[in-house]
Amino acid sequence: MDFALPAPILERKLTARRFVDETCIPLERELEPDWIELPPELHRQLEAQIRALGLWAVGVPRELGGEGMGALGYTAIREEQCRTVIGTSHYTPFGGELPAPLYFASEEQKARYVLPILRGEKKVAFAQTEPGAGSDAAAIETRAVRDGDGWRLSGVKRFATLADRADVLLVVAVTDPEKRARGGITMFLVDRDTPGLRVHRILKVLRPQHSTEIVLDNVFVPQSNVLGEVGQGFAMAQKFLVRGRMSIAARCLGVARRALEMSLAYARERHTFGQPLAERQAVQWMLADSYMEWHAARLLTYETAWKEDQGHDPRVEASEVKCFATEMAFRVLDRAIQVHGGIGLTKDLPLERWFREIRVLRIGEGPNEIHRWVVARSLLRGQLVPGQPW
Repeated sequence: MDFALPAPILERKLTARRFVDETCIPLERELEPDWIELPPELHRQLEAQIRALGLWAVGVPRELGGEGMGALGYTAIREEQCRTVIGTSHYTPFGGELPAPLYFASEEQKARYVLPILRGEKKVAFAQTEPGAGSDAAAIETRAVRDGDGWRLSGVKRFATLADRADVLLVVAVTDPEKRARGGITMFLVDRDTPGLRVHRILKVLRPQHSTEIVLDNVFVPQSNVLGEVGQGFAMAQKFLVRGRMSIAARCLGVARRALEMSLAYARERHTFGQPLAERQAVQWMLADSYMEWHAARLLTYETAWKEDQGHDPRVEASEVKCFATEMAFRVLDRAIQVHGGIGLTKDLPLERWFREIRVLRIGEGPNEIHRWVVARSLLRGQLVPGQPW
């Protein structure tokens, strides 16, 4: 077995590493600790540099303006991007990761929405979760009723991240209450300024990026703004589950690696009672545990990305990596804060910000309990067999 990355991916990965080390990390101290968006001029400058290096929107197909890299290449480079808060921000200059359903956009929708989103001219928010429907997406109550050449949407959405700053929302609604997840859920592109759509309230959460509660009051959406086909909204979301979960896992790898790198450096330089922290067994064990868990998560994540590129269907593996990587990163960050002591609790370092963000990721994209259920179900059905060869 060859665990070496292909040369083109490795070369691009090292380019990303240098850019993060030399350009992004030095900028972190100049930013407000809980910033959401970079100053526009700085964002433009960084994006221009990132594009010139071939690191912009690496997972987006070339026909849409991205680099068109496969799952393994995307994962390897995203790990590097996420060693800086500039790479883990919601609106990152490393290039928009398109919400997966937008890959079903028509040519007209691509021109009107997708390409402007990729160019940074428009912002998009995803509105699926509701007060009574979280992990069980099929339980949504927002309705879409036919009205001439379009649809009327009514309902309440919750936890739509930064929807108050978005130009367009991806809204999931029930078009056939009898079928629901079996062909009765549809996805719509809804312009933020459409009459009847309003941000009811801002929901402050652990991380800097806030969420929102959205009210749709008889909102008219033309048929041309149906994304994909009527009734296929649930199926569309299912098709790209691997992409979203791999993105989270790669993000966790980058964050955890930076936290471990910082811990190693601090343990070597910080002295207490006449000795460096690195000589303390308690600290050594924290460092060792963090590395071993990170290493295991990285192997699992890269293997899943490789399977995706080989044409396998690694949806169960994607549940494994999402669950394992988010919990790994949370533990590594917790230890990193402990190693740094009081300074680790301050906003002088990115550790406390990431600690809050990673905690959110153990719920987002499906809570980890759901992913454990997916793995257990596959084991009990014989779809996963311990010891089964690749």
